[in-house]
Amino acid sequence: MGHKGAEKRPVRLTNKFVDQLTGKDMWWDDDPKATGFGVRSYPGGGKSFFIDYRLNGRQRRYTIGPFPRWSAEAAREQAKKLRKEIDQGIDPAGDKRARRNAPTIQDLIDRYIKDHLPKKSITGHRVKDEKLMLAVIGDRLGKHTKVADIHGGDIADMHHRITASGRPVRANRILAICSKMFSLSLVPLAGETLPWRNAAAGNPCKGVQRNREEAKERFFSQSELTAISDALAKYQSPAADCVRLTMLTGCRPVEAIKAQWEEFDREPGFWVKPSSHLKQRKVHKLPLNPAALELIERLRKKRKGKWVFPGDKPGEHLTSLWRVWHFVRKETGLGKDARLYDLRHTFASVGAGGGLSLPIIGRLLGHTQPRTTQRYAHLADDPLREATEKIGAVITGKGKGAAVVQLRGERS
Repeated sequence: MGHKGAEKRPVRLTNKFVDQLTGKDMWWDDDPKATGFGVRSYPGGGKSFFIDYRLNGRQRRYTIGPFPRWSAEAAREQAKKLRKEIDQGIDPAGDKRARRNAPTIQDLIDRYIKDHLPKKSITGHRVKDEKLMLAVIGDRLGKHTKVADIHGGDIADMHHRITASGRPVRANRILAICSKMFSLSLVPLAGETLPWRNAAAGNPCKGVQRNREEAKERFFSQSELTAISDALAKYQSPAADCVRLTMLTGCRPVEAIKAQWEEFDREPGFWVKPSSHLKQRKVHKLPLNPAALELIERLRKKRKGKWVFPGDKPGEHLTSLWRVWHFVRKETGLGKDARLYDLRHTFASVGAGGGLSLPIIGRLLGHTQPRTTQRYAHLADDPLREATEKIGAVITGKGKGAAVVQLRGERS
């Protein structure tokens, strides 16, 4: 075995032959269907099988695996398969390099946090909660798993296991985040030419059945609203005023948190919300009622900086309303099921109960889809029911047997 590698004639590589190799050496196999297949030995005693080939004018080498983990026969069969692929223009060495550098689930989570999370209309504890759900995705799917290796069954199994742990709604929320993650993977990252996941593979979350959820909508009564107002008066802070604005305008809490003075200065008597702060990504012009105007004017007198509700850090807005709402619930005895977001539902319910049409309510809330406002349809029916009862009472003489009132245009 003292010949130079370039001068050696091919031999039949067997386990016995490879086992006897010592020092730095290289031999090629004589099988014509596995052209380029060989073995290399190293001074330390290690040995590995490889295949040499030329593709697109470039000489390449692909390592099949080490001996004895790979037997000579198994390595030869693998070399034959690779040779067929090479003859078809497939580059195994290039694919292996791409595979090694392929994005992982952790890479995709980081991309979601950097590129998508800042665009969502959430702040404070909701951002933290979303990061917790991303961590669950990483644990369940495997942080180092390649994005391209995830299949629908992996997603369905994750959703099922979280559901079985007694958290069906949480499982749905995690599934929604996961779906958005994989939507990002289908689009090339800025500066890259290829997506992280082949479009043919698609989004693995598609088709996974979500758990049935019952809508959680609570409408505060007039006495509860009074109690909430009294509790806010005791708290006395920008956060309390922020909750007041939410009550009086029906806005999403995050819209109030991020409110800037220029939004109220643009047109007196209106709150012109920028699209960047809204879920619907469309400018929303909201007329302010007298109580909301009074609140804004009171805050304007002690105005500092650009934020209507400044936070603890100079130059930044509030980040959370959790503490003030926790105080309100404790002070009023509303219970843990009372959510800050229910103030928005209550605003809509008062409008529906007052006879406002669903399209008007939708415009006040900034809805772009009629079906979003449709949830208040049953409340809008109440004034109609009251009206028809009044008409019926007049027609029947309040049930005392009076003569039926003749309607205009009716023939006797």
